Amino acid sequence: MGTNWMNEEVSNLFDQYDDYLEERLGYKPLIENLKESLGQNISVLDYGCGGGKVSRRLIAGGIKAVTGVDISQTMVDKASNNINRGNSSYHQINTGVLSFKDNTFDAAICCYVFINNNEKSDLLKIVKEVHRTLKSGSIFYVLDTNPDSTGIKFSSFMNGEPNKKYNDGERRLVYLDLPDGSIFEISDTHWHKDTYYEILTEAGFKTIELFEYSDVDTSKDTEGLQYYPPFVMFKATKF
Repeated sequence: MGTNWMNEEVSNLFDQYDDYLEERLGYKPLIENLKESLGQNISVLDYGCGGGKVSRRLIAGGIKAVTGVDISQTMVDKASNNINRGNSSYHQINTGVLSFKDNTFDAAICCYVFINNNEKSDLLKIVKEVHRTLKSGSIFYVLDTNPDSTGIKFSSFMNGEPNKKYNDGERRLVYLDLPDGSIFEISDTHWHKDTYYEILTEAGFKTIELFEYSDVDTSKDTEGLQYYPPFVMFKATKF
């Protein structure tokens, strides 16, 4: 069974997690790529916005407007009540169908949402809705943990068990290091990279690019020969 993000205690514990690694090797490269590709005078849909961590980073980075949606009212309330939300708004979604008209947004992001869904059919519904609400020429970014780095201990988290090979769509435990030294254990879904390409393509996106970032502060093998990228970022364009 997956993590219950509707639960307030789960939401509060997740807020305690220091996402500096996600910031450096995930959110920051995403925002830089977005601004280089489309500029700052754009409206962005943040699908699965949670408590608004990434939306606020977009606003702080100069993005004109951000609209966040999430299934958890607890998360939406947290995002809406944050004093640093700037020009961003947040809405709960109940059915997966977005209330926005076709061709509304200039870009969309989906951060750590695929891994929190355990059915391909649900992923396709999400991505089709995102595709519908994007304008022609818009870009969709999907940021997730790297399936190739499952079971590797990074500086702040570990996804899955060491030395275990996970099947596409298989559940796995995630261990997040909290500042007090405790471990916050949640559950997500392992998706192969091919699944991301498959879903994005079937939903109508084109020119799908894959980005992976790593540095000396993440994790390396025992001989120090390879640094593992903890995250994957897919960049897909709507024509």
